[in-house]
Amino acid sequence: MSEPSWTSTGAPTPDAETILGALGDFVVVVAPDGTLAAMNETAASMVGRSPGDLVGEPVLNSLHPDDLEATTELLMRYARGVDLYRPVIRLQRTDGSPVAVEFIGQRHDTETGRYLIFSGRAEPVLDSEEVISGIGIGVVIANAAGEIIESNPAAATLLAGTNEALQGPASEIGTRFTRPDSDPTEDVEHPMSRALREQQVVTERLAVTTPTGTTHVVDVEARPVSVRYSGPAAVLMTLTDVSARHAAEAALVRAATTDDLTGVANRSTFMELVDARIDRSEPGDVAVLFCDLDRFKSVNERFGHGEADRLLRRFAHEMTEALAGTTIGRFGGDEFAVAADITDVGELDDLAEAIRGAARRASLATLHVVVTASVGASWTGDDARDATEIQTAAQLIEEADEALRRAKRTGRDRFAFFDHTMRDLRSEQTRMARQLRDHLADERVEIAIQPVIDPRDGRVSGGEALARIRDEHGELIPAARWIDAATRAGLIQAVDEQVIRLASQLLGQLHASAGDTPAELLPVIGVNLSDGTMARPDLFEWLTSQLTDAGAPTSGLVIEIPETVFPVIRDRSADALRQLKAAGLWVAIDDFGVGYASLAEVRDLPIDTLKIDRSFVIADQGTPEEAILRAAIEMSRAMNCRSVAEGVETQHQLELMLALGVDYVQGYFTSRPLPHDEFVDFSRSAHPIR
Repeated sequence: MSEPSWTSTGAPTPDAETILGALGDFVVVVAPDGTLAAMNETAASMVGRSPGDLVGEPVLNSLHPDDLEATTELLMRYARGVDLYRPVIRLQRTDGSPVAVEFIGQRHDTETGRYLIFSGRAEPVLDSEEVISGIGIGVVIANAAGEIIESNPAAATLLAGTNEALQGPASEIGTRFTRPDSDPTEDVEHPMSRALREQQVVTERLAVTTPTGTTHVVDVEARPVSVRYSGPAAVLMTLTDVSARHAAEAALVRAATTDDLTGVANRSTFMELVDARIDRSEPGDVAVLFCDLDRFKSVNERFGHGEADRLLRRFAHEMTEALAGTTIGRFGGDEFAVAADITDVGELDDLAEAIRGAARRASLATLHVVVTASVGASWTGDDARDATEIQTAAQLIEEADEALRRAKRTGRDRFAFFDHTMRDLRSEQTRMARQLRDHLADERVEIAIQPVIDPRDGRVSGGEALARIRDEHGELIPAARWIDAATRAGLIQAVDEQVIRLASQLLGQLHASAGDTPAELLPVIGVNLSDGTMARPDLFEWLTSQLTDAGAPTSGLVIEIPETVFPVIRDRSADALRQLKAAGLWVAIDDFGVGYASLAEVRDLPIDTLKIDRSFVIADQGTPEEAILRAAIEMSRAMNCRSVAEGVETQHQLELMLALGVDYVQGYFTSRPLPHDEFVDFSRSAHPIR
């Protein structure tokens, strides 16, 4: 057997035996044929034999049988040129007990082949392999070339779904790193590669899928390390399985960001996602569609809340299926919003039709009836939009909501786009809201009183106070132009406050000048209050204090509640209405016949006046509207309520009301709305009906 040769500078050097003998630690030389070419006394003593007995034997004879296969592969890889990072090999003593040795190696090429020179030391009492195997955290060590040189069973389980030690390139161990809860096709750089490339610690939360299909969520830390004695750079990666913790955290995030009933984004999350879409998209690319189910309230009443909820869940599911690539959110009730990237306004028609189709499919699948949806849309790419305008999710939603209301007004099951005409209308409403604020600040809101008259004797029984504001030229502004603006701007309650104050003052004036006229013969004044005002927690105290301050009796005021908002306020305002009724105020349902109030609702609250909507008063004979008119009058009699026909404008209509037995009439045929001073004079005498 050939002795290994040593690289020399030319100066005399000791022979190999002298060098080996001088080293106290474990030193062995493996010949190209796998036999022990040389070793020192310390190495021989570790296995309980002399160097002379071991030299020339196959090196594998000295290994512990349990480590034979793994160590053979390790030595073969090292012989092929793969660096090792302080591996630990167990030798077997003559008594059969193992001894662990940590070593470093050198390859030495000669004319006769490659010699492997290993030097090391016996492992301390603490077995590092046993430690990393038992801590429950995956540990992988790779060299600078990305080759795995050490791993523990926990790492093998997480990365490969097996307990066998990991081998080969770290990037090809049969695993795939992805980002949790994101696109699985997204490329993610291997943490060990990134740590080596950047030469800094990398910490990430990643998902890893084993070849068997099991996915774990792991917290990964990869850090560059150096081999002992300034050897080549290596990288150490630890993996902690946080699948259960991540699932719990994800559940909390879902609860905070999604709608409980449908699973789509909630309102605040939707707005954030749309703002993000706007930020990352090209200008003019983002559209928002706002929708709701037509006559959803009747679905609740007919089928119950459970079935209505099932419809909403199915509607959200159908939209999600039909509108891939969009963002869908629920704003509450039956209101949903959809955000999408588009390049042409024509795409809005397709999106709206997909939403309406989802509503039809969802209702047929759950309720076995057809429920339609109305849709409004706004688009950042609208040609009429100011190019310098900063667009936000809130702005697009507001515009789409306005378009939705237009769709509702034109018959439901419709689609409307927020176009330049609506934008002009919005500008007008903004200007009107600003003007109304000035009127409120200066207390320049006026009232006009439209008399309510007994059609049999012409006596003025009361009047309805109508709010009025004027433009800069002193001309009256039509109510239709400013009431909607007041509602949108949150000013309608402030208008109510000024109207109540003026109506109370008028009542005080009527009673102060009544002389000997009994209070029950004086006109009453009706005021139509918004649902926001009706919801005031101090409604009773506020109204009665206004009347007291003006010297007006409580019996002189009529609170008029539009039937369309009656179901909304009936629960939260019921106690206040009963208190007001007990104090002598009158309570009326306005525009009766066009809303949703049922007989039971009207019966259970202290209603004493039904004001029948003008759309039934002007109905032709033999039409359904005429039948509703007759039924409303009969209903008022049955409930011992006064009936008032609104919008009487012709002799024929007046005669019909007399024939049907209506108690009172109101409309331009009997009197136009009057300034309050004129109303005082008008109310002091009977006015024969023409």
